[in-house]
Amino acid sequence: MPFQKMTIDDIPVIAPYFRFVTTNTCDFTVGGMFMWRDYFHMTWQVKDGVLYSTLTGEDGNLYYNLPLGEDIPAGLRQCLTRHPERPVRFCTIPEAELPLFRALPGRVEITEEENFADYLYSAEEMIRLSGKKFSGQRNHISRFLRTCQSWSFEPLDNTDAAEVETFFHTLNKKLNYTPGEAAEENHKVQEVLEHLDQYGLVGGVLRADGAIVGFTLGEVLRDTLYIHIEKADRDYPGAYQMLCRQFCTAYADGLAYVNREEDMGDLGLRKAKRDLHPVTQLKKYTVEVW
Repeated sequence: MPFQKMTIDDIPVIAPYFRFVTTNTCDFTVGGMFMWRDYFHMTWQVKDGVLYSTLTGEDGNLYYNLPLGEDIPAGLRQCLTRHPERPVRFCTIPEAELPLFRALPGRVEITEEENFADYLYSAEEMIRLSGKKFSGQRNHISRFLRTCQSWSFEPLDNTDAAEVETFFHTLNKKLNYTPGEAAEENHKVQEVLEHLDQYGLVGGVLRADGAIVGFTLGEVLRDTLYIHIEKADRDYPGAYQMLCRQFCTAYADGLAYVNREEDMGDLGLRKAKRDLHPVTQLKKYTVEVW
C-alpha cells in the first residue's frame, strides 16, 4: 500500500494506532492530526502493522511523524531504510521518545520546538479552580454570571450544529484573519462542525439568555481531555473562562489531565495558557538523522 493523502475518511483506520502513544501530546489524536492534515499535506501508510505518516514543513522539507505500532524502533529503522539520502527528518517528537532516536545508527541532531510544547493541566484544578492562584479565573466567571440573567451549558451534537455554525460565522466577521495557521484552523472548525459523527469529538455549547456565546470541541484519550477548539464571544466578559470550566466539568471529571495544546509562539495565547497554571509543558523536538 503506497503513501496516500490523508482524509477524514481515514479516521477509522488511523485512530486505533494512537493507542501505541505513551505520552499526552496532542499530535497523536484525531483532532490534533486530522484538523491539520491539509495545511501540512499529510500522507500515510500502514505496513507490517506500523502506521507511517508524513507532513511537509513550512520549510518545504518532508518530515516523518513518530511511527506507531507494536515495534516503534523497527518503524524508525524502516524510515531510514526507505530514505538513503540524508538527513531523514522527524517532527513533533515527544521528549519521552528521544532515547529511541539516540539509539539509531548515524549522527542524530535534536532540536527543541519551543513554540509547539503542549500545556498540560490538572483536570481536578480545571474543574474546581480553587485556591488563590485561580482567583482571577473565578473573577472572570463571576463577571460572566453578572452579565446575563440565565445561562446554560449543553452537549454539542448534530441537533444544534447548524446554530453553532451560524454563531461561528458571525464571530469570525468580528475578527480579521490573515492566511496562515489561524485561517486554516477556522476552515477546519467548519469542517468539524459539518462532520461531527466522522470526527467523533465531544463538545459543548455555552448560552447566555438563550443565545450561543461560545462552543468547544475536544476528545478523551486515555487519562486526558484534549481541547482542540474553543471559541467564545468576547463581548461577554468571562465567557472563555466559563466555557473552559464547564467543558472540563462535563468531560474531564475523573481524568488526570487536560491538554490545551500549544501557543504556537503567540505571546497573548502564551500568557493566557500560563495564567491557567499548567502542571507541566510537554516538550517536542525535531530530529534529523544523518
